Amino acid sequence: MNDASVSAPLQRGIRSCLDDLDEITTLYVMQVRTLTGYVESVIAERDVHSTAFTTLGLMFRQLGGERLEDELRAHSRAIGRKRVRQGVPLESLLRAVRMDFRFIWQALNDRLPGEADRLSDDVVAIWEVVEAHTTSVQSGYMLELGQVKAELEQEQAFLLRRLLRGGVDDSQLHVQAAEALEIPLVGPYWVAVAHQDAAASFASDVRAVLPAAVCLRLDGVEFAVVAGSSGARSSGVGSAGGGSSGVESAGLWSAGLSVQLGLAGLQVGVSQSAATLSSLSEMWQLASELAEFAVPGRAALLAQHWPSLVVRRLGPVVSSLAADSLRDFAVLPSSERALLVEAVEVYMATGSASKAAGALFCHRNTVMNRLAKFASVTGLDPTVPDDAATIKLVLAAERSARQS
Repeated sequence: MNDASVSAPLQRGIRSCLDDLDEITTLYVMQVRTLTGYVESVIAERDVHSTAFTTLGLMFRQLGGERLEDELRAHSRAIGRKRVRQGVPLESLLRAVRMDFRFIWQALNDRLPGEADRLSDDVVAIWEVVEAHTTSVQSGYMLELGQVKAELEQEQAFLLRRLLRGGVDDSQLHVQAAEALEIPLVGPYWVAVAHQDAAASFASDVRAVLPAAVCLRLDGVEFAVVAGSSGARSSGVGSAGGGSSGVESAGLWSAGLSVQLGLAGLQVGVSQSAATLSSLSEMWQLASELAEFAVPGRAALLAQHWPSLVVRRLGPVVSSLAADSLRDFAVLPSSERALLVEAVEVYMATGSASKAAGALFCHRNTVMNRLAKFASVTGLDPTVPDDAATIKLVLAAERSARQS
C-alpha cells in the first residue's frame, strides 16, 4: 500500500489514532483480559500492553502507507511463539487478535466526526492488514507448538531411557519422570508392550479398555504404563484373617487381574507388577519379550509363556537339557510323539487324567498309558510337579529348535 491509495479521511484518522495510541491500547487490553485463557494466564500486564501497543502501531502505520509488511509479519509470528510458552490457548489468542479490526475501525470512526461514512471504502484495506496479522500469529503459534512438542518428546525419551535402562535408583529422577510422563510416583505399575504388528492402533486400543493408561513410545516401541488404583488395593477382597497386609496383597492381586483382563484381547505383552519406579525397567523388559509371543486377539502373559522365556534367556543350557531328556523320545515315530506330547500337555493343563481324557475324546486309561510311556522314554513324569515344570521347559526348547 502507498500514500496514493490511502484516502484523506483515513490518513487523518490514522494520525489521530497514533497520537492516542496509548489510550486505544489500554482499552484494548481491558477487553483482552476478559477473554478465557487470558484471565487465567500469568502474562504480566506490561507484556500484554507492550505487545498490543507495538501491534496496533505497526498496523496503523501500514494502513497509512508505510511498507511494514515484513516487520509486522515477524512481530506477529513472535507473538504466536511467545503465547505458546505462556500457556495461552490458540482459540483465545485468535479471538484477541481478531478484536484488532473492531478496535481499529472504532478508533478511526471516533476520531473522524461527521466523516465516518467516508471510511467505508477503506474497510477492505483494514481487514486485509488485520487478517495478515492473524495469519502470521497463527503460523508462529503452530511453529512454536511443534517445537514445544518436539522438546517434550525429547525430554520424555531422555527420562524413559534413564528410567528403563535399569540399575538407576534416583529419587529425583523418579519425581521428574513421574511428572513428565504423567504417571503416579507411587506404584504398583504394570507395563504393556505392543507386538510390532499391532503398533499402529496400540494407543487407541489400550485407552479403549484402560482409559487411565499412559501410552508412551521409545525408539519406535509402543507401550503403556498402567498404575494400580488405591481403590483396588483397599477393596477389602480377601481381608478375612489377613489384617492390613492381607488386604493390600489381595487388592494388588485384584488390580493386576483387572489389568490383565482389560488387556487380554489385545496383541500385547503384559508384565507382572512393578512395586516401584526402580523396578519398572525389569517389567518393561519382560513385557517387551512377551510381546513377541502375542497373537491377534490374545495378550501374552508370563503365566502362559514363562517356559519360552526361560528357553530364550538360558539358551544353550535348556537346549542341552532338552537334548538329553528327549534323546530316546526322538527315535519314536512322529505320529506317536505327537500323541504323547498332546496327552502330556492336556494333562498338565487340566491336572486330571479324566478331564484330559474328555478333552482328547479317549479313555482315561489311554491317557494314563501315554503319560507312562512318555515318562519311560524321557525320565520325566508329568504327574510329578517338579518333573512337569521341567517338561514344559523341554518341550518349549524343542519347539523353539524346530522353528529356528
